[in-house]
Amino acid sequence: MQHDGASAAGAANGTNGTGDTNGSGGASGTALPEGLGAGSREVRLDVQAIRLAVHLGCMPAERAIPQEVEVGIAIRFSELPPACWTDALEDTVCYAELAALAREHCSGREFRLIERLALELYGLVRDRLPRGARLELSVNKVAPPVPEIERGVRFTIADR
Repeated sequence: MQHDGASAAGAANGTNGTGDTNGSGGASGTALPEGLGAGSREVRLDVQAIRLAVHLGCMPAERAIPQEVEVGIAIRFSELPPACWTDALEDTVCYAELAALAREHCSGREFRLIERLALELYGLVRDRLPRGARLELSVNKVAPPVPEIERGVRFTIADR
């Protein structure tokens, strides 16, 4: 059986790529299911909406009162994260940390455009991803002050 996320040496000697043998270190103690070899599946973590109150808008009056934005994050891993075997938070991307990072970055700052906000958050999140992971990040301004727009405005940056 080939283990996606395991090193070649680890697969050969029965380890899962983390140094643990298959079945040890994980909560369930089960090996990788058949058919989940390298390249056979998309491995993805989606954070649907991190809600933030951001001083955002073209005009100073619009920026004066924080507006609700939703930050969406999709991470496509190049291989299964070790957390699939270890069941340990430090072996994957912690979405609570990403939410705190976004909140801290926006706190006390002003942005005129969602494009700028998205680019800055994209850079912060990108720096925390494992090698080979691809990122898609979107910022949705929930209620822009345009009467004709009912469900917000979204800007997205995505790795190819």
